[in-house]
Amino acid sequence: MSYEKKFLALKDLPPQPAVPKGANFIQYRRTGKLLTLSGYGPLKGAIIPPQYKGKLGKDLTTKQGYNAARLTAINLLLITRSAIKSLDKVDYILNVEGFVNCTDSFTDQPSVINGCSDLLVEIFGKQGHHTRSAIGVNTLAFDISVEIGMSLVIK
Repeated sequence: MSYEKKFLALKDLPPQPAVPKGANFIQYRRTGKLLTLSGYGPLKGAIIPPQYKGKLGKDLTTKQGYNAARLTAINLLLITRSAIKSLDKVDYILNVEGFVNCTDSFTDQPSVINGCSDLLVEIFGKQGHHTRSAIGVNTLAFDISVEIGMSLVIK
């Protein structure tokens, strides 16, 4: 099955992500075969589901963080589709940078960002394996639980 068909078969795809009002950035930049995406969060359209707001280790469980990272990956792939029209044009995922809004004592950031990584491998198979950072931070914009940026190589 093609990457595009695998992605479109996912349940409950959210609406196309939007750049927040007043934001001074673009969602992506393509240079040759490299597509770099700005950091994005677990939004459904312009709404942050309440179960994905707050800090890991205080307000959210690791499983909720994992699900937030998975939703964020879906948003990143929606942005990718808007940039290149079809996920079948993706050669491979190059890099993922994940930030987890967490308490000082929370140390399971990799398990949270696995929500993104697992989805990328589910869609792209071995071409979804990537380099990655999973970093704990003390706060994120709008109190989102995760923010993830991504770079891809296009065929």
